[in-house]
Amino acid sequence: MATTPTQTYPLLTHPFSHTTDFTELADCCEQYAYSLVECDDITEKLALCGRLSACLALLQPTLHEPIPAQLVPHFTVNDLPARLPAFEPESDQLGQYCQVLTQLLISRALPQEMARVIEDLLCELVGYYADTLKAPRWINTPEGNIAIN
Repeated sequence: MATTPTQTYPLLTHPFSHTTDFTELADCCEQYAYSLVECDDITEKLALCGRLSACLALLQPTLHEPIPAQLVPHFTVNDLPARLPAFEPESDQLGQYCQVLTQLLISRALPQEMARVIEDLLCELVGYYADTLKAPRWINTPEGNIAIN
């Protein structure tokens, strides 16, 4: 019986290696993560997770290396962008992230070294969550209180 290629098939067969530059690896990671969220097939989800893991493993060692000279123009601008990358989930979604990570740790389903990484992530997320919940929401002005966006 022949297998039918799915929409994720090209993504699952996209080649990358230790010679792939970090920007392309980052793009691949992003595509795998987005596809994972949209995918309903468990086999495809596992394949996407495997590809994401492999891509992240190749990306990690490049994080402290200097940006290659040929890529410097890509990261050089004349004016600052209007918006820089930021992690800004809605508070209810952030609370769910924290709860799921906590439940994962409670289940003791992870090896100790993985649990430590999840604990660190949970600590950062809960700190961010608490900061966002306690952040000012209005500013006093001569015209009265104005909502902070």
